[in-house]
Amino acid sequence: MSTKARRGASGKRILNDLIKRAKTLSGLRTKQDILSSALKHYLEYLKRNGAKTEKSFYELTKHLAGSIEGPTDLAHNKKYLQGFGQ
Repeated sequence: MSTKARRGASGKRILNDLIKRAKTLSGLRTKQDILSSALKHYLEYLKRNGAKTEKSFYELTKHLAGSIEGPTDLAHNKKYLQGFGQ
């Protein structure tokens, strides 16, 4: 097993342990409820402490730029859009 895979497995184990602990302490039942609540509280914390929480779509997704192969500009050649949405 690679070091990266071990770190990933270890991270998942830690997250699952934290979720189990949160279930006990919070009374929430599902992993989704716990993660939603944690995210909500974290964003409220950032807002209270003056952290900039509003980012543009570009700022949130710029790491994805260039990661998808395909035509560079769909509007340039209309043949790329033939049959789209059918």
